[in-house]
Amino acid sequence: MNKNGVTAFKQLVESAPILFYIADRNLKFTYINPFFSKVNNISQQEAIELHISEVIGPEGFNGNLKHYNKVLTGETVKFNTSFVKLDGNLYDYYAIYEPLIEKGEVVGFTGVVIDTTAEHELDRLSKTDLLTQLSNRREYEYDMANILKGDVTFNHGMLILDIDLFKKINDQLGHDMGDNALIKLSKLLENMIEFPSKVFRIGGEEFAIILYDIKGEDELRRRSEYICEKVASSVIIEEKDITVSIGAILFKAGDDRSLILKKADIALYASKKNGRNQVHISNSS
Repeated sequence: MNKNGVTAFKQLVESAPILFYIADRNLKFTYINPFFSKVNNISQQEAIELHISEVIGPEGFNGNLKHYNKVLTGETVKFNTSFVKLDGNLYDYYAIYEPLIEKGEVVGFTGVVIDTTAEHELDRLSKTDLLTQLSNRREYEYDMANILKGDVTFNHGMLILDIDLFKKINDQLGHDMGDNALIKLSKLLENMIEFPSKVFRIGGEEFAIILYDIKGEDELRRRSEYICEKVASSVIIEEKDITVSIGAILFKAGDDRSLILKKADIALYASKKNGRNQVHISNSS
């Protein structure tokens, strides 16, 4: 690299909002850039000759130890990680370790660490319903797309449900009480559903539940009716009966996504038409 190249590289390392450092074979710092210094609340001078664990803390160090050992064998290492730093906060990172080789021997390595915490939080928020903290319509579409590309030997259940006469709740008790009902119902549904099955708020008072690996229509009906009965017997709003209507359908990988939702919606409409607070199972064929 010529002189201009070295100068440009140094300016990048010294000014970029990335963590850059150099460590020797004993895992002691020989250089940290200003951003690394700022993030870890230690001066560049203080960090020199300190062991990595003394600066980033034992949890971060132990989590990365296998990567340090690997780069010291001469391999380039790239990975995502997260750990609780000394300030007590959880951080997400993407790291690249490159070995430093002199006369054929590894004498240390460089570390480039990019903080992806904000990016991950934005991604999480983009998939989360802000009111209920359930997964939202976008996450529903993403999960369905993955399921429909999966193993065709498994049946799954799709439930579409909404709160009966929800408009009356808003009109009579106010939107704050309506929002509170949505939040309480969301927590109730989540407590009834075990991973990997999942609850989504897909709009207004409407929720979707994906039940994984359903054995058949009898199990789908049993689990749907349990949800319906559990909601009806729970206190969502004091001194007011809250019920849900449910439309459900069995589906599997390879089925048409829009048709699944359409049939579940038709089944939901049948539940409401037949008196609400009940389950209607759609014919999946």
